[in-house]
Amino acid sequence: MGGAIAKTHLSDENVRLQEETLEMKRQLELRKLVERAKGILQYKYKLSEAQAYLRLRNESRRLRKPMAELAQAIVLADNMGRDSEA
Repeated sequence: MGGAIAKTHLSDENVRLQEETLEMKRQLELRKLVERAKGILQYKYKLSEAQAYLRLRNESRRLRKPMAELAQAIVLADNMGRDSEA
């Protein structure tokens, strides 16, 4: 009986850890996307890292869009711009 309880506990813990890992991966991808968008803003508008972040955050608030959505749009627009230059 004790073995079955321990097995169930381990199984539950494994599921929790897998969910936590997926969430951390999602957050890392989001952070990478925001960092890339900040880099684009820094390059295009000659901003500091802090200024680029503030611009991204303020624009996100103004448009009432999640920062990740705005960052994705910035990266996509930059990629499209580079493709059209080639």
